[in-house]
Amino acid sequence: MIIKQFIRPLLFLAAVSAILLLSDLHNRKSSGGKDKITRIAVFRFNSNQIQVNLEDGLLKKLKSSDAFREGHLEIRSYCAEGDMPTANTIAQNILSEKFDMVVTISTPGLQVMANANKEGEMLQVFFGVTDPVAAGVGITGAGASQHPAHLVGIGTFQPVEGIFRIARQMNPKLKKMGVVWCTNETCSETCVKKARIISKEMGIELVEQSVENISQVYEASLAVCAKGVDALWIGGDNVVETAMELYVGAAGKSRIPVFTNEPNHSYKGAMANLGANYFEVGQLTGDMVVSIINGMPPSQIEIKNIVPEKLYINDSVRKLMKENWLISDDLKAKADSILE
Repeated sequence: MIIKQFIRPLLFLAAVSAILLLSDLHNRKSSGGKDKITRIAVFRFNSNQIQVNLEDGLLKKLKSSDAFREGHLEIRSYCAEGDMPTANTIAQNILSEKFDMVVTISTPGLQVMANANKEGEMLQVFFGVTDPVAAGVGITGAGASQHPAHLVGIGTFQPVEGIFRIARQMNPKLKKMGVVWCTNETCSETCVKKARIISKEMGIELVEQSVENISQVYEASLAVCAKGVDALWIGGDNVVETAMELYVGAAGKSRIPVFTNEPNHSYKGAMANLGANYFEVGQLTGDMVVSIINGMPPSQIEIKNIVPEKLYINDSVRKLMKENWLISDDLKAKADSILE
């Protein structure tokens, strides 16, 4: 009799608890996931100035979003510092952490993450990529139906033709342009292919020297300069750009200028630098990420090539060259910055 007196209240309490739990579950489901936290991994391949600017633009846009201000957006950043084994490990860790989305910066970043994420376990948004199609990750074109449903982003093809035309404008006698590029970099190869076409059209001989890692950059640069080139150029190359001071130093020994497709290389001694405003590209990518968080299906997004151009010229370097390089009034008007 005493046992029954205890059992009945316990059964009643258990029944009431079950009803309350079911009621709360219904309320949570009907709330539309308002309290859901979206977890995003930002994966940068290395710390060169381009990728830092790209990430800064992205993070500023994401952290100004309603989702972040309301505490519904969690962001974690990763960087492989240019080391491929480290990059592969980071990609696997991101997958195991089961983020809602990974945002990758650069062509190597796109490739490493896409190869780890072949099954489409996680949505991947990429940017800072020279040519998404040439990256070999299943993207066949710019159309919304030409990329895997879990893989979308923004392409930023460096204005290679533009910097070659500026070089010729600054020195009409330009005949030989040298370039050191990394054969392991799809983005670099794509830029060099473009350079071969434009240099041939302009009657400029392109003198190439390939490298496989950063330790070979300086000697390769000296070797190219020894072949009598009038200037050096570098496009989108994560390996050579990491050693930009060495690249510029080698050119300086021969008193020839360096042309690049990254505006901020002007601060490292490159003479004329035409590239994208990478901070702005990062912000535009942030807009895309926010739109996806708000419900935009990635399968409906086109992969656009976005290059908001910016031109920086280092005039103090120009005055040290052995040839007569000039800045016309037209070029001055186009320049966003002329360093004295």
